[in-house]
Amino acid sequence: MNQRNKPFFRATGAAILLAASSAVLTACGGAANVAEPTPLTTLESPAYRMQTVWKTDAGEGAGEYVSGFKPIIDGERVYVGNSDGYVMALDLATGRKIWRSRTGDRLISGPALAGGLLLLGSRDGQVVALSAQTGEREWTASLSSEIIAAPAANDEIAVARTLDGRLVALDMANGQRRWTIERNVPTLTLRGTSSPVIVGDTVYAGLDNGNVLSLDLATGEERWSQTVAFPSGRSELERIVDIDADPLVVNNELYAVSAGGQLASLATTSGRVRWRHELASEKALALDDRNVYAVDRDSVAWAVNRLTGSERWQQDGLKYRKLSGPALLAGDLVVGDYDGYVHWLSADDGSVIARGRPFDEPIRSQPLIVGDRVIVVGAYGEVAALRFTPSDER
Repeated sequence: MNQRNKPFFRATGAAILLAASSAVLTACGGAANVAEPTPLTTLESPAYRMQTVWKTDAGEGAGEYVSGFKPIIDGERVYVGNSDGYVMALDLATGRKIWRSRTGDRLISGPALAGGLLLLGSRDGQVVALSAQTGEREWTASLSSEIIAAPAANDEIAVARTLDGRLVALDMANGQRRWTIERNVPTLTLRGTSSPVIVGDTVYAGLDNGNVLSLDLATGEERWSQTVAFPSGRSELERIVDIDADPLVVNNELYAVSAGGQLASLATTSGRVRWRHELASEKALALDDRNVYAVDRDSVAWAVNRLTGSERWQQDGLKYRKLSGPALLAGDLVVGDYDGYVHWLSADDGSVIARGRPFDEPIRSQPLIVGDRVIVVGAYGEVAALRFTPSDER
């Protein structure tokens, strides 16, 4: 089954129940895990052609692990992390290696970037801070469990979410703990978490119980909590409501999506629900002036009206291809898939208007857009910078 859908079990005495739940989840992980990927059809008149500007091998990637690895840009550099403990800085223009740092840690998420530091999470519960300039270690903070989502940070405070339900704030100067809050984790959850999001003096976090929290960044004091998706059904499997995609915050609006089947728009000031739309997803969201864009658990792409929550369109032509979250480029959408293809979808109607294949590794993380380039990272360490040019300029 798909690694992302492997369950995480909180320790309880109900071993028989958990074993049964595990067997059910493995056998019945959903159509997205057992159905054949939709075959690709030839695009007769693609609107764009893909050019690979550069491609490089940046290490081991995540391999088969569920991870929170994602590329990040700072000026003329691209930073990537790997499960073998290496972190690399690449030149954005050429892909040339600037530095390579061996941490010795079992990294699983990041990097995040703030205050000149790169922050990565490890399978052993460590937040590792490296100098973005040189790759040298600045500090390490040991937390309670695996940090499978990239920490969030500003110049003063970093916030990490652990797999056992804690949110921990760390001082960016030395990694010392400032505050910790804990929330109960449901008995059965998906193996994944969303990264916290820092906006001004507030940190927002999506939880495994289907709630979004708003906290004071300085103190950890709760400002509000809102439920995006309510558990329903008789079994623990049916009651999964994890929020594993990062909340998306724009001005006074927050968008969050649950694997339990709800996409919601909340007011950042109060947590008030503006609308909900039935949609189950674990993938990163994208947003423009008109719509919120999502990829559901069956790899159907959606556009949902940003103001009303009504459906604009669905695209099921890439169903079961294990799409990444969408990213916006030149007003349209870019997604990666399990076979290393990059697809360009029209934001107007979801139609596939271009396609390319920079490598044959799964592209799990949301593509990163910088200027006219698309940065994609493969599950096994390939990194590529792509450019899409109109076909009539060929």
